[in-house]
Amino acid sequence: EVPMDNSEVKNFKLKFDIKNKDLLVWNNEIIMSRTEEDYFKKMFIILEKLNLCTDSILEIGFGLGISGSLIQKHLIPTKHHIVEIEANIFKDLLAFTQKNSGVVATLGDWRLIDLPEKEYDFIFNDAYDYGGISEYANFSYDDHYLIFSKILKDDGVICHPHFGDGPVRDVKGFKTTIVERLKVNPIVMWDQSICEDAAIVLRRKD
Repeated sequence: EVPMDNSEVKNFKLKFDIKNKDLLVWNNEIIMSRTEEDYFKKMFIILEKLNLCTDSILEIGFGLGISGSLIQKHLIPTKHHIVEIEANIFKDLLAFTQKNSGVVATLGDWRLIDLPEKEYDFIFNDAYDYGGISEYANFSYDDHYLIFSKILKDDGVICHPHFGDGPVRDVKGFKTTIVERLKVNPIVMWDQSICEDAAIVLRRKD
C-alpha cells in the first residue's frame, strides 16, 4: 500500500557507522543487532500461544525487520502498520511491504502522526530513542502511554522488549503483566554491554 502522506511528520536520514542485515550502528551506539533474534523468536512463539487478538497491529520501529517478520509469522495480522522514523531504514521497510500483504508503512515519528483512535488490538513498541538528535521530539514515557491509550482498542495490549532481569516500571492507567522471564542468547546492547536475561511484558488499560 502507498505510505501515508508524511510531509508534516518529522523524520531524518542518518549517516550510519555500520548498516547491514545484521547490525545498525549510529553515533557509536548499537541501534539494533541480530543478537536480539533469539529473544524475539522466543517472545513471539509465547505470544502466539496466548491467543491474543492481533487482527490490527501497530509496530513502532522497523530496525532490521526481525520483529516485523515474526509478527507476520506468529500473530498473522490482517493489518500490520509499521512506523519508522529513519529514511534509510524506511527503504528496507518498503521492500518488506512488497513481500508481505497487509503491511502499511509510514515514514515519520509515530508520536507526531495522526493515528486513528481505538484502532489497534496489539502495539509492539521497539522504538529507538534518538535523543541525541535535536529534531527528535522530547516526549516523556507517560506521554507515550497517553497516546497509546487513545489509539489502542479498549481490550488491546501493548508489548515492548525488556532487557535484563530488573523490575518493569508501572505506567499510570495501565496494568502491567510480566508474562515470562527468559534466558536468551547473549544480546549486545546499545553500549556494547552483554545481556542474557529478558522478559515478555504486556500492558492493558486499567
